[in-house]
Amino acid sequence: MKKIAIIVIALAAILTGCNLEPDVAPMPSFVGEANTTIAELLAMHTIGSEDSYDSIPVGSNIIICGYVTTSDEWGNNYKYINIEDETGGIQIKIDNKALYHKYSLGQKLYVKCDGLVLGDYRKLPQLGLWANGSMQAIPSFKTYLYIFPDGAPMGGFNPIDMTTIPAANNIPETDYNRRVRLIGATFVEGGIATFADPNAATSHDIKMADGSTITLRTSNYATFANETLPIGTGEITGILTRYNNYVQIVINNPGDLVGFSIPVERQTVFSVNYANAFNEGWSQTGTGNEWQTMVNSSFSGFYITPAANQDKYLVSPAIFLDNTDSPELSFMHRAPQGFDPDALKCFYTTNYTGDVHTTQWIPLPLTASNGLTTSANEYFILPESAQTSNFRLMFHTTSATSAWYLSDIKITGLVH
Repeated sequence: MKKIAIIVIALAAILTGCNLEPDVAPMPSFVGEANTTIAELLAMHTIGSEDSYDSIPVGSNIIICGYVTTSDEWGNNYKYINIEDETGGIQIKIDNKALYHKYSLGQKLYVKCDGLVLGDYRKLPQLGLWANGSMQAIPSFKTYLYIFPDGAPMGGFNPIDMTTIPAANNIPETDYNRRVRLIGATFVEGGIATFADPNAATSHDIKMADGSTITLRTSNYATFANETLPIGTGEITGILTRYNNYVQIVINNPGDLVGFSIPVERQTVFSVNYANAFNEGWSQTGTGNEWQTMVNSSFSGFYITPAANQDKYLVSPAIFLDNTDSPELSFMHRAPQGFDPDALKCFYTTNYTGDVHTTQWIPLPLTASNGLTTSANEYFILPESAQTSNFRLMFHTTSATSAWYLSDIKITGLVH
């Protein structure tokens, strides 16, 4: 027992003298200071008509400093980071797929540029290495020679506010690769398209309040690639880039979008019960054979057969689209006897008078062309002016030789 007591006392003394707190990595720091601004660095290279570069001589002792503005955490930036100081921005190519672990947003970095190459890819300035006729990334195992984090991630500069998009050559070179904030921006395909197609990086137009445009560029590997573009008007913060004469913006994640509405799932807001269509508000007027309905295992829709004095109008009931954003009309039609676009027409109105002849109708151009057999799926993105409580469709035929079949008439949209 005496021996056990001695052992216990000895262990207690050992444990008491140990520091059991977890080790904390020392804060990274750089010994030295920047002697060149990013703007001064960019001035050392002239953007060429094709990809070009200028080597930075070893021993030139060029050191820049900036704050990280991009992150590959969400998959939309690949093997590069962007940094900026108060004078400009630069993209640094690094051969690593998970840079955000080491170079977080807001991280202050010093970059020793000796031995690197300053060049451009399709007129976008880049810093890296040159090989095989193009800019190459700095190998990951060599970054310790060039890139030095300093302190905790917390820095940065306010983005440049933009309300209009100048031509690519009218934007200062120092503004590219910097964070900008687009004010009064609208996604042209908001509520309709996703950020990126499944198999390729994708571009989507953004329209500014003054009508100028810029392209949102998104990787198909982004974690949000399959999300639908938001609707409405808001602010977009991202990195200003270019591809030759196209001005682009790249975001880190959808959190960079402010003031937009998140689209709800697209719903069918109008369809037709063909078995009872004429008791549910569909009407017809004019001369010639009547519009009829057919519902069987092979076809469900309207049809009309030709007559010598054919001049027949088929009008839908009022369709309520007041609470529907981005409405889209689609239907299928076929004319087995041959399609005559001058005789078979489709229109819409938002102000039906009750008389087809006094109503102002807006034509919807049908894509089917002349032929012995024609079957086509039509698709129309309806304008914002269609979002009323009195939207109506009208199908008009004057053909004496073409039967016309209509089916799958529906309108989908984002209901709010």
